[in-house]
Formats: sequence, C-alpha cells, structure tokens
Amino acid sequence: MTQSYARTTLLMWILALAAAPAAQGPPAQPPSREPAAFRQIHITGENPGIRLRDKQGGNVVAEVNFWRVAWSPVGSGHVCFVTTGNGKGPNDLRLALYDNEKLVDYVVRETMTKLVPNFADPPYTPIRATFGFTGDSITERTEACRSQQYTVETTWRGLAPGNYGEMRPPNGFLMQFIIMTASSGEIRVNGKPLPGAVYPMAPGDGIPNAYLAFAETWRK
Repeated sequence: MTQSYARTTLLMWILALAAAPAAQGPPAQPPSREPAAFRQIHITGENPGIRLRDKQGGNVVAEVNFWRVAWSPVGSGHVCFVTTGNGKGPNDLRLALYDNEKLVDYVVRETMTKLVPNFADPPYTPIRATFGFTGDSITERTEACRSQQYTVETTWRGLAPGNYGEMRPPNGFLMQFIIMTASSGEIRVNGKPLPGAVYPMAPGDGIPNAYLAFAETWRK
C-alpha cells in the first residue's frame, strides 16, 4: 500500500465517521481493495511440506504434505500425506493420516488437486491417527502423526525468518501465507529415517524442498 493511498483511505474513513450520525449504527469501514471474487474462504490453517531427494535436483524419494486446518467447510483437523518412492512400488507408502475423515476428501479433491492435478495419483490410503508437534518453530519444528501401524515424524531444521507469500495460480484461488524455509530436515517412519536429504532449490523446483507455512488461507 503506498503512503498516498493510505492517507487517502484514512481521510475517507475519518470523514465517514464524522458525517455519520450515532443513531445510524456502527461507523463505516474503510473501502476494501480486494475483488469480491476473493472474499470467500476456502480453507485456512498450516501447510508445511518437505521433499527428500537423492541429490540436488534429483529424484524425490520421500515427501510429506501436512495440513493443520483451523477452518474449512467440513470442519477443522489434520491430514498428513506421506509418500515414499513414487508411491507405486510394492514397498512404497502412500498414506493420508487424518483425524477428520471429511477433511481428507476435501483437501484431496477440492484443494490440492486443484493446484496439482495428479496429486492423488496413485490414491492415498486413509488411516486414522493422532497429531502433535514439538519445537520452538523458530529454529526447529517436528510434526508427529501416530496411528496403530505407523508413526510418522517430520522435522524441519535451520528455519529462516518468516516472509509473507502470495500465489495466484490459474485455478481461481488467491493463496496467502507466511513461509519459513528450512535448510535441513528428515522424515522418520516408525523411528527409522527415510532415505534422501533436503537440498537447496534447483532450477525448475518451483517451491523450496522444505518449509513451514503458517496462516495459509485459500480464498476464491
């Protein structure tokens, strides 16, 4: 927002307050610059992610896409998407750990697939779990997802200061978030670290290989 626009907006707000009689109800609000099409909230919460590669710019050998949803039309909760290998091998994992069953379908079909068309190919196996995190979220953070069969722990280390981020992908959404990139991290399944490491971004990566995303809100 430019200083001239801020001064103009503030002046308009002050004039509206001065001109409005007290009996007419609450004072007028400053005009919004957001287009009406982006006022409907689709989902909001946290959405950290991590991709482990076999080398810089190499193949992704393990990945976690984690959602801690504060609000959605189907409620709040958690979904942790876990993939090892390409998710298609006989020993590969392709899991969706959750505590709100409706949220799994909403995040897969109405959210992630809108951004990454092949997100659910192959499909994830839903497994009920419990969730919690440790760490100060300044230097390190660990998300733990525990089910009867699997305990998945994802750790981000070497966190950079948070920065505001915004994306307007060609899917009709406006995405706004606070992002903190991580210089290292790991994924452990039942106590065993998965192969691969966090490498710096290579040309064509698109997004960092490890990051925390807070206050992530999709509007449409």
